[in-house]
Amino acid sequence: MTAISSYAQLDAFGRERLSPNFFMREFLHSEIAAWHGIRNVPDHPEVALDVGRMLCHELLEPLQAAFGKIHIRSGYRSPAVNRFGNENELNCATNEKNYASHIWDYPDAEGMHGATACIVIPALVDYIESGGSWTAMAWWIHDHLPYSSLCFFAKLGAFNISWHEKPIRQIDSYSKPKGYLTKPGMGNHGGTHEAEYERLLASLRRSGTDKHDSPIVENRAVAVAPSAVSMLPAARFADADTNRETAVMPVNYRAVHTKSAWRIARGHKSMENAIYGKDGAAGLFAGKIRINYARHGTPLYVVIWQSGRSTGFVVMSSRASSTGIVVAELPVAAIEAFEAQGGASTEELALYFQG
Repeated sequence: MTAISSYAQLDAFGRERLSPNFFMREFLHSEIAAWHGIRNVPDHPEVALDVGRMLCHELLEPLQAAFGKIHIRSGYRSPAVNRFGNENELNCATNEKNYASHIWDYPDAEGMHGATACIVIPALVDYIESGGSWTAMAWWIHDHLPYSSLCFFAKLGAFNISWHEKPIRQIDSYSKPKGYLTKPGMGNHGGTHEAEYERLLASLRRSGTDKHDSPIVENRAVAVAPSAVSMLPAARFADADTNRETAVMPVNYRAVHTKSAWRIARGHKSMENAIYGKDGAAGLFAGKIRINYARHGTPLYVVIWQSGRSTGFVVMSSRASSTGIVVAELPVAAIEAFEAQGGASTEELALYFQG
């Protein structure tokens, strides 16, 4: 999609579907833009759509599935809108701080991309009004979703939720208790925090709001040594996907490129498809996936696992293989450690192909 220069183009852009329940149009509304007559339109619409889809698929859809309707308070901001908001003290950080955040279509200082939305969840509003704390929602997200940062506000339990190519996994708040709830290096950052959100989940079950009917594996910072290499045929995954109830659990896919350290992709229906399919790892290494290879760089590894299982897989290119790839096993606990730290280094992943 080229730069937006007409109403017809803007209309078409707003109709772009980011995920099953979210469209671009609802992220374009801005009171600052509307009141002060500033255009809130991205300079790079394709980039805005790419990161917006990641925000919606990875964070907003699972949140809405678990807690009910989400309302968007603020989503995309153009550089002009954000600059005006910052200069006039309208609760906007500088443009430099909001690149890869509310300004979706510009990378941050490290060249990474991301997207932020400020949202309100009525179920959380009700919970806070009944005496609960925003921290329950924060810890549930921390345990279940690949967020980059969360920032909670005093009114309506609203909070910023961010997706980023290089997540920092940090939570802070302007609402009591103020300051950092957790960030890397704090003693409470790892492990599970189920006790912190048990009451929130119970309140949802009582009200009939709870729509979350399948467990999600939480991120745990666990140090696990590499297992022995196993070169695995496609049939292994066809058989595995017919076993047990985990066949319906999500398939997770992370690609490591020379420029994008931990790219997330969704939509794979099975492990076999994620590894050997035309839209899977094999297709990625063959250069056939519809992504911007120039922006992400050369693919080096792909890490794939299914929620609910104990073993995942790391994939790399191989000219010696008839499929064009070679596959090794690794523990899901190790993958969760990579998730918690925002990715895995090429050195760490290479270890699984030794021996």
